[in-house]
Amino acid sequence: MTKVKNLNGTSDRTPPKGYSSWREWWETKKGRKFDDCSCQGCAYRAKHGSHVQKVSGPRNWHIVPLCETCNLGKKDREFYVRDADLEPIH
Repeated sequence: MTKVKNLNGTSDRTPPKGYSSWREWWETKKGRKFDDCSCQGCAYRAKHGSHVQKVSGPRNWHIVPLCETCNLGKKDREFYVRDADLEPIH
């Protein structure tokens, strides 16, 4: 698990050309579909490709699958996500 922070003010960020959503972009990059929310302890289905940043190490942005509750409820809070679900935005 990796500790991350949900980034605020990213709703206007559009995915790279050729992708209709961050979810589609993530699924293409990972070669798999969204399943459960990546947030530790959450059992809901992921709906959003959410922008997060690791708390430690490089401050690169990543997309990670989160449910509606975690996507909206974790603003300005640190939480853990599955390492394998983090996809860096280049």
